Amino acid sequence: MTVFLILLLLVAVFVALWFWRRKAATVDGSPAVPAALRGSTQTRFRVGMTFPVDPTPFVLAAGATKIKPLEGGGMISVEAVGVLMDGTIPLNRLYLPGRDAFFQLHLGRDGTPDECRYFSLLDQVTPGSQEEWGAWLDPAQGMIGWPQFQTKDGKLYDRAWAPGSSRIEPRPLVETLQDVKGTSTRKLASMLYAGPTGAPAPAPQQEYILVTAVEDGGQAWVEIHSGIDVNPAALSFPAVAL
Repeated sequence: MTVFLILLLLVAVFVALWFWRRKAATVDGSPAVPAALRGSTQTRFRVGMTFPVDPTPFVLAAGATKIKPLEGGGMISVEAVGVLMDGTIPLNRLYLPGRDAFFQLHLGRDGTPDECRYFSLLDQVTPGSQEEWGAWLDPAQGMIGWPQFQTKDGKLYDRAWAPGSSRIEPRPLVETLQDVKGTSTRKLASMLYAGPTGAPAPAPQQEYILVTAVEDGGQAWVEIHSGIDVNPAALSFPAVAL
């Protein structure tokens, strides 16, 4: 009986230490991973997954937008997965190799995508001074949040989030990213703009410009992405229990 009690005590101590180490690891910097990071039981997202994409909208958009065409013959490989928390609404991102392009998806009530946009990197800027940062984020005159955004070719895009005639603050977002190295978080301040492509149907009718100030690991920069809508029905994701 004494031996049994000693063994029971040792097991209890081991379990207590295991729980304590897990809690300590989380407190010491391992970010809490949102459940939405992996999608849903109907549509699962994971690092290294591949899925087919109909290349037609990207071919049609090539001459009418600034997006970079897909590579790989319509079969996409995912280098990293992410989830943005827009308030209480999760938006999933699937980053392609090199992370210069990603699919951004919203999942409907049934767990399958009901909205999808493809974005590719158009430009990246690292402001070198407070004055340069003010040009992007100044509460009165900052470009991120201004009613219109002009790209280098002179084309103007109207603000798609909360259209209006005065500047508004960019939308604050927190993104959790997962890749082969683990998980990390970064802060984003974003604004979405849109303009007509002028291309005849069935080419994409809208081109989006997503402008984002990124804060990650003590560094900060501005990313500008070009994007188009993609029919979620054209994507095929595995349905695997989580």
